[in-house]
Amino acid sequence: MATHPKKPHAKKSASKKIAAATVNGPAVRKSPAAAAPPVAVSPARVAPVLVNAVKPEEKLPDTALVESAVDSLEKSLKAAVPAAAAVNRKLVDIAQANMNSSLELARDLANAKSPMEMMRLQMNYWHDNMSVFGAQAQELRALSAEFMATTAEPLRAHLRRA
Repeated sequence: MATHPKKPHAKKSASKKIAAATVNGPAVRKSPAAAAPPVAVSPARVAPVLVNAVKPEEKLPDTALVESAVDSLEKSLKAAVPAAAAVNRKLVDIAQANMNSSLELARDLANAKSPMEMMRLQMNYWHDNMSVFGAQAQELRALSAEFMATTAEPLRAHLRRA
């Protein structure tokens, strides 16, 4: 039986590292970013940005405009509630249908007499359900599009007025 010579160099370096770690405590690596001193931000650098944020000669929006925008946002959120509930109901219905289908497959697989029959049952399951999954995705896509349109309509109306 042929033996391969062991590499003593690798063991020595590893044992030296372990010995150094046990004697000196765990080694802490410093990242290059940690070695750099933190950059101090002077108030002179920040002040021009804050000074130019709002100019005194600019007029703040009229309170009627702000109230109109808030009302439009409120209408949008109120319109979103029933649409979101419809999407959630559809998701629950899809999950229930998929679970029932999977449980039927499990029952049929438990009653299978041979591995070939199990394979046939699984192939039929996936063949039948791929079209069902596609139809479910289309229904969900249509409901989601309706949800977005219903939610966005009050905002669009507000933008047309403004």
